Amino acid sequence: MEQTAMVMDIQRFSIHDGPGIRTTVFLKGCHMSCLWCHNPESQYAKPQLMFYEAQCIGCGRCVKKCIRYTFKKKTRPNTQIHVLYEPDLKICRDCEQMRSCAENCPSEALRLCGRTMTVQEVMTEIEKDVDCYIDGGGVTFSGGEPLLQSAFLKEILPKCAEKKISVCLDTTLEVMWEKIEPLLPYVGLFLVDVKILNPEKASVYQGICYKNMPKNLKRLSDLNIPVIIRVPLAKGINDTPEEIERRETLLKSLTNIIRIDSFYVSNHGASKYKALQKEMMWKASVADEKSDQLDIGGIK
Repeated sequence: MEQTAMVMDIQRFSIHDGPGIRTTVFLKGCHMSCLWCHNPESQYAKPQLMFYEAQCIGCGRCVKKCIRYTFKKKTRPNTQIHVLYEPDLKICRDCEQMRSCAENCPSEALRLCGRTMTVQEVMTEIEKDVDCYIDGGGVTFSGGEPLLQSAFLKEILPKCAEKKISVCLDTTLEVMWEKIEPLLPYVGLFLVDVKILNPEKASVYQGICYKNMPKNLKRLSDLNIPVIIRVPLAKGINDTPEEIERRETLLKSLTNIIRIDSFYVSNHGASKYKALQKEMMWKASVADEKSDQLDIGGIK
């Protein structure tokens, strides 16, 4: 039976997810829960509804369609459309009619995030962009954490190789090596996030502490497989002297690092948290929303 994946999105003409122009396939599901995550819809490994209140036109089609009576009528004063219908997404979470509810919404205020796709369906989408890959581009599998769907990757990556499509893998590497090793012949570049190395801080701010990532980075270095390190900086959390020293200790021992990018995290995902009816726990200041690069061991 052909492998399937839970796909969050397929983004075309990406220029920040590896070399050249790339097609980025976002696989849904992540074992981390970083407080600053700008794609919170990537964390849950199943389809889920999102509600964009500003786009609701108050037509009531969702109310008629809903089998769980989850929608509540609300008023919006001082707006052209005064009435909206807001769902309780906790009730919707395991409803079998989520897709039809989203498709029934004419203004796309209700959207379904996540769909099951076969290897061939994803390959068809990737191959639509093959003419854009001539200058070193290709496909990047991202997430979420794509290695949580390693069986799917194990089947699709050889097909990418057959078509001479280069592959990047955007990952935390926080999985067992057994999930990574079979993919190595097909991955030209790893994009690896290194977030918080202090175990106590990591448990609080990213949900888990690293157990596998340092060992897996070392293995990739021993095999001389190219890696770009990304360091999302949270003000006062992992830009401290202690965290910088931990990163230096880890990264200076590696010989396969192409470059290290660092950047301060932002509030750019705030609208998605609202659409999921969640609160974004991380509040970055405007001053924090800047880009920078970290110079470690002579690499920038």
